[in-house]
Amino acid sequence: MSLHYTSGTVLMADDVCEALLRYAQALASSQGSDVVTVPIIDPEREDAMAEFLLGPASQLFATPEPDGPTTSSHPDVVAELYRRTRATLPTALPEDSNPVAVDWDLELG
Repeated sequence: MSLHYTSGTVLMADDVCEALLRYAQALASSQGSDVVTVPIIDPEREDAMAEFLLGPASQLFATPEPDGPTTSSHPDVVAELYRRTRATLPTALPEDSNPVAVDWDLELG
């Protein structure tokens, strides 16, 4: 997925992007904020890390990246983001939930 923010875009694995967006949503709902470090793919297609400040004013959105990674390469990061999501907003995810994969090719309209 390509994660878009106020001044740019980063490429990351689909599951990491989904977990980050859910956590950002939980923080916005609770008027909280946090800084998280997550793996990304840099412009040279190398693994890198990036820090994001998430909070009520975060303006993030994601789009499919046809040539991007689609498999879970960082399950520990995803698990931590979902743990933080549940701690921030307990009703956001069931304790034993396995996040559902999103079909980004779904056509609306």
